[in-house]
Amino acid sequence: MATGRTVSANELTEKDKWALEICRSISEVLADLTSNNDSKNDFMKEYGRVHLSRDAGIGRAGAKLQRDALCTRGKQGKAPYSNRNLRWHPLIIAMETPNYAQEVEDVTIDNKSLVFIINGELCYPKDIHKLPKVYCAPLDKWYAIKNELVQWDDDDWTDNSCVIPAMEYSTLEYSVEAFAILGIAIVSNFYDVDSSRAYNATLKVFKGHNYKLSSEYPQQNEIKEIILCPLCLAPLNSPPASLTLPDREEVFQPPWRPSKREEGAAESLQLFHTVPLKESEICHTPRLVRYGHRWCNVATANHSVDETVDFMRAVVEAHERKSKNK
Repeated sequence: MATGRTVSANELTEKDKWALEICRSISEVLADLTSNNDSKNDFMKEYGRVHLSRDAGIGRAGAKLQRDALCTRGKQGKAPYSNRNLRWHPLIIAMETPNYAQEVEDVTIDNKSLVFIINGELCYPKDIHKLPKVYCAPLDKWYAIKNELVQWDDDDWTDNSCVIPAMEYSTLEYSVEAFAILGIAIVSNFYDVDSSRAYNATLKVFKGHNYKLSSEYPQQNEIKEIILCPLCLAPLNSPPASLTLPDREEVFQPPWRPSKREEGAAESLQLFHTVPLKESEICHTPRLVRYGHRWCNVATANHSVDETVDFMRAVVEAHERKSKNK
């Protein structure tokens, strides 16, 4: 399986660099709104630091905002998925080619390297990031080479980790704007920064970079809602639904390995899409991307917030009917 960094992880186009520099400026401005140097340094270390690479760098070089807003999830397996890549990476794979992408003509193999035929030209993994627009290699393009791909080992897959899932694709603009929205939520909830000040600070950064906001960027009168967990509507610095949660019983953890137990806590912070990601359309947008509690995120189970609320309402009504019939 692919175990290393994505192909051409340190190769950036001029537009990639521009986007990352805007995000870096947003982080610095939001950090300056915090109360003291300790808070500023903590925000940059945990959330705001931006690494000039496609995959947020080795280890934790890029912090949480970059990994969540700008990068796809880390992936491993016998497939050519990038182990993190920019969400606007120009080659996606899907069951069928979505309407925002152009279909590749074919996918072949040359000496254990994938080759994508695009407009009659051969495109190898190391050059995928240079493509001028979005292309898709749908399922039916892979059947002719699947028997050879089955024979590939881990190193072969790592050398070809050059595509991203269509459902995680987003535009450069949506990704940068999501970075700003998530950043506002973080400083508002965890660093005692007024959300309106944070919102206005991001507008100044965009203006300073001659960046025109998309229609998906929330208006200022929406920001008070956007900084809350989208399902339970409680602040992110409070437990889910502001409930008092019982302590979790300790479980065995190998003492020679770092513990990730905190990541599994009900109140831990997770990237949250209010409408589930789809291959057929772009759902990673500043209007649909939020931070939420892990419990709330898990509860949606690949459904929208509205669908989840309807389900929960039906469950509560069922239990109320049961209680009345006792």
